[in-house]
Amino acid sequence: MNNNVIEGTTIKRKYINKLTMLAKIIVVGVFIYGLALLASSLPSILANELTATNIGNEIHLVTTDDDRWRLGYVESETFSAYPETLVAIIRGLNEQGWLDLLSTEGLDEGLARVLATNNSSEIWKWLSSNDVSTKLSFVDTAFYNLRENDSDRENIIERVQNTRDLDLLITMGAAAGHLLSTTEHNTNTLVFAASNAVRSGIIDSVEDSGQDYLWAHMDEHRFERQVKAFYDIFEFETLGIVYEDSPAARVYSAIDELEALAEEKGFNIISKHVTEPLQADEFPTYYEQVSKAYEELAGKVDAFYLSIASIESDRLPVLLHPFYEYKVPVFSQMGSIEVEHGALITVSVMDYTNIGRFGADTIIKCLEGELPRNLEQTYQSAPQINLNVEVAKMIDYKLPFELVIVVDRAYQYIKR
Repeated sequence: MNNNVIEGTTIKRKYINKLTMLAKIIVVGVFIYGLALLASSLPSILANELTATNIGNEIHLVTTDDDRWRLGYVESETFSAYPETLVAIIRGLNEQGWLDLLSTEGLDEGLARVLATNNSSEIWKWLSSNDVSTKLSFVDTAFYNLRENDSDRENIIERVQNTRDLDLLITMGAAAGHLLSTTEHNTNTLVFAASNAVRSGIIDSVEDSGQDYLWAHMDEHRFERQVKAFYDIFEFETLGIVYEDSPAARVYSAIDELEALAEEKGFNIISKHVTEPLQADEFPTYYEQVSKAYEELAGKVDAFYLSIASIESDRLPVLLHPFYEYKVPVFSQMGSIEVEHGALITVSVMDYTNIGRFGADTIIKCLEGELPRNLEQTYQSAPQINLNVEVAKMIDYKLPFELVIVVDRAYQYIKR
């Protein structure tokens, strides 16, 4: 064969081999590129259909129509501390950039108006009906009040056990916390505003909630600090208190703390028992019991401890009148709202602003994948002293200079 032909054939074969190799490289490259493209787009594809929360060894998948975390809210009853805590959490989430329609200079005007109602239901309704976040959805059908609606108890259990369409529950009070801590489910549950979550049987201990999905804010010795401060200010010999004689009420009314302090300091406690109302139609009888108890105690004690109860604060100016007549100082366990409405003084142990920040930080950590059980539960509030000047004048109480200089807030008049 002609050498030129042989040489040409060899060159052609080499050229074909190179083309074949190049084609293989292109095919492999396209395949790899396709895999990479699929991998990069997969999270966004899934995000449109599902969000995931790690609960122990199980992934709790929530079907959604967007990629926001879905939040629900459960409160034990209508109680002033609950909306205040909820508002503080909202502010905390705003500070960390998880709410979008609230400026750093001030709250959105619409929300500011609804916050003034001090009503959890109205606040939640506003949050759920306005586009306040690209990260969080305050689900409109996920607001529950266990006292006002009997069916809410069954509905929330059904939801967390079977529907399972919520990523996290903000829970207020011991009754709501106890319900969700003793129900088998795996939805992140954060409990706020329970007097003592350990003694109420919600969590196992301050250090460990006992369940992966569960967390509760704890300030274990807050009422102990509070009642000691009350005694240090007045050094009373006989203390009056009215409360329901039930295990739950003994916890939230700090009866054990009072009895321990009485034994330590040597003062006497005179107690009257009432029955807390469970339904709206029980309030008239309840207020009759409270009024009678106050009238009976006023002439027998030299100080009165207004414990946490179902009393609406705007009724206090009338209910507390017997203590004004007998010049008896009334100390509020609840805090500033009762001082504003007629109690003489409180040493508040509810620093709502920083509890809200603590709660917001916990919510964010949970939604980013940390187990509630692994997070710190304790936040200890700094005490704040609030005083009502009009009440002090009515009972002829002369404030010592040492108290005047440490008062954080003084209400000039009783809010009637």
